[in-house]
Amino acid sequence: MSLLQWVGSAFVLTASAGLGFYKAERLRKRVEALRSVQAGLQLLDTEIAFSATPLPRALARIARVCAPPAAVIFADAAEGLESRPEVGAGVHWEAAVGKRCAELALAPADEEILVQFGRTLGVSDREDQRKHIRMALERLSVQEREAAGEAAQRVRMWRSLGILAGLAVVVLLM
Repeated sequence: MSLLQWVGSAFVLTASAGLGFYKAERLRKRVEALRSVQAGLQLLDTEIAFSATPLPRALARIARVCAPPAAVIFADAAEGLESRPEVGAGVHWEAAVGKRCAELALAPADEEILVQFGRTLGVSDREDQRKHIRMALERLSVQEREAAGEAAQRVRMWRSLGILAGLAVVVLLM
């Protein structure tokens, strides 16, 4: 076997293993992001319940104290609200969710829950807003449990599949 074949085989195996590890990491990252978003929404509930902080400032404060994966959604929404308050909180929230969903590895169902929550953001009284937050938290909690179960089952599978598929391709090419 020539040096070129060895190098090609190494590239194929590395690429295949990398793809498997990437898929596994996306599953793990989704669980982490869902937990982070829930923590941020709980902080928002606290802000609404116990202080009269304006929504842009509350979102900015949450972005500073929230765990990194979800903090970007709150930061983007706060930034949008501060720059263009006339558009409305829901529009800025939806834009932030749409912009950051892929990098947070959120599934379309997760995104839909967040978008639906955003449509109620800033348009109702304090108690109604808290009800919407609690409802979103319940739905996200269900998604998180499902994502954690899926990750527990499939992370190892994707890693192994990536390596084994690469080995199979290398063997077939030899």
